[in-house]
Amino acid sequence: MISSDQTVAVISISIKDSPSDLTVDEGNHLVDLSAPASNAGLKVGVGGYIGNAVSVPSVDLSVAVGIAASIGILLLTFGTLIAMGMPMITALAGLFTGISGVYLLGHLVDVPTIGPTLATMIALGVGVDYALFMVSRHRQQLGLGLDPQEAAARATATAGGAVLFAGSTVILALLCLAVVKVPILSAMGYSSALAVLFAMLAALTLMPALLSLAGGAIDRLRVPFISIEKQEESAGSSGWGRWTSGVIKHRIPAVILSILVLAALAYPANQLYLGQQDNGSFPTDTQARIAYDLLDRGFGPGANATFLIAVAIDTSDPVTAQQDLQELDAALSKASGVASVSPPSVSPDNTAATLSLTPTTGPSSEATSTLVSDLRDSTIPKATKGTPLKAFVGGTTASYVDLATLISDRLLLTIGIVVLLGFILMTMAFRALGIALISSLMNLVTVAAAFGVTTAVFEVGRGISLVGLDESIPVVSYVPLMMFAVLFGLSMDYNVFLMSVVREKWLATRDPDRATIEGLASTGRIVSAAALIMITVFLAFVLNGNPIVKQFGVGTAVAIVIYATLVRCVLLPATMSLFGKGCWYLPRWLDRIMPGISIEGDQYFEQSGAGRTPPGNKA
Repeated sequence: MISSDQTVAVISISIKDSPSDLTVDEGNHLVDLSAPASNAGLKVGVGGYIGNAVSVPSVDLSVAVGIAASIGILLLTFGTLIAMGMPMITALAGLFTGISGVYLLGHLVDVPTIGPTLATMIALGVGVDYALFMVSRHRQQLGLGLDPQEAAARATATAGGAVLFAGSTVILALLCLAVVKVPILSAMGYSSALAVLFAMLAALTLMPALLSLAGGAIDRLRVPFISIEKQEESAGSSGWGRWTSGVIKHRIPAVILSILVLAALAYPANQLYLGQQDNGSFPTDTQARIAYDLLDRGFGPGANATFLIAVAIDTSDPVTAQQDLQELDAALSKASGVASVSPPSVSPDNTAATLSLTPTTGPSSEATSTLVSDLRDSTIPKATKGTPLKAFVGGTTASYVDLATLISDRLLLTIGIVVLLGFILMTMAFRALGIALISSLMNLVTVAAAFGVTTAVFEVGRGISLVGLDESIPVVSYVPLMMFAVLFGLSMDYNVFLMSVVREKWLATRDPDRATIEGLASTGRIVSAAALIMITVFLAFVLNGNPIVKQFGVGTAVAIVIYATLVRCVLLPATMSLFGKGCWYLPRWLDRIMPGISIEGDQYFEQSGAGRTPPGNKA
């Protein structure tokens, strides 16, 4: 097929195997077959399944940048090469085994090409964070005078327990994606959950061994000009403690200001359109992008969004069927938004036919999605009424429109299930309805703000050039749901590490404000370092050429920035101060029937007794 201006030609090829079985090497071999045309001076781009298979951007640069940034932050946090090296060794061991597990999973389920990339991003971030928390707790135990093996054991029993709980929460949130019953989304959830599982296991098994082997040498090989991390500071002398005291003192203005800022960040989400990816946003040197641009130039933007109209014919009269097909063809051609329709192709037994419809707009355009709905709801029913024809709109573009619709319909259900499970787990862990409720609300407002910023960047186009794109693109339909599962799990991580310390202070003092101040003062530096590592890892993946990875990287990084600063440092302590002792309320009847979860070893059971509400709680 040659374009009307004779500048672009399209050649269709068929492959023997299923497109999903096509390997990158096989795809590159097919691309190499076009070398004679390229050598003759023609510009050749291979699209379709082959082009997509060979156009997957490498994650090597993103991983390298993420690792380098993590090393720098760990050095600033701990001040010694040995203390820095152990989290990196553990995280990389978990990353490599996790990604190996993802590729093995690919033999059981169809993991999309983006699955290993997202799994790498998440596993690297959580792997470093989990190991960081354990090294920090180990050094605190050493500072109390314990011998290295005892300190490693206690670090595993305390921080390790928090890692187990937090990691399990992330895994559970990712597995909840199966509720949507979309294979591609379920596969991405499975692969990311598997990567997190191995990162968690590496922290719980390899890290204690490394801590024990290092012994008292963990603070050797100090880095010049970097001070060794101080152990737990008193709330009065800590900058974190002074800040939290100021927030609590002005808690009402702090809550109001935080809500206004979060609302402003979340506002663009009302323009969120769940679209689909098209190859027009891929790097210009990839086969998929070259083929996309050539089709766009020669045949118009709709050439990349062709619909397949499949028709079932329920008549034995071929003449009547042919007339009805011609009328359907004419009706489709006259529909608004349709550029052209091919003549019907009828099967040899006259029981089925196909037509190829080219819209006037590209695959990611909202007008293309509207056209699919109009054809199904109006144009085709009117054209086939009273005829033996039954027509359906299919093809890749229509399937992505259906995917977006399906995800939209089940979005609230999935969010509700994840939030409910998180609320139940937090209630069981901290024996406090108020803490569980506040934590869930903090997570939700953080995710809402992240959705707003992601929409503002990619759909509205604010700062779009900063992420390496030339023009605005829609947020791909499954990105928000995947983001929500990951972000809810990760923000629960930070809640667990913070609230476990706050609860320890509450059990010791029975003063809610003091517990909040001392808890933030104790965890401020380490949680900030962990959040900064996660932010830099996710931002490093914005360098990836895949626009979906860019959206995911920006959204998750922004969410962690929001949670680590505005939510954790302002809204959370101010809200807890407003609730006061009500944060720790748990009815006695619920305490009796609800199983207990000890996050950090046996601290809870030692201080309050299993199955018993701590003093100060009233039914």
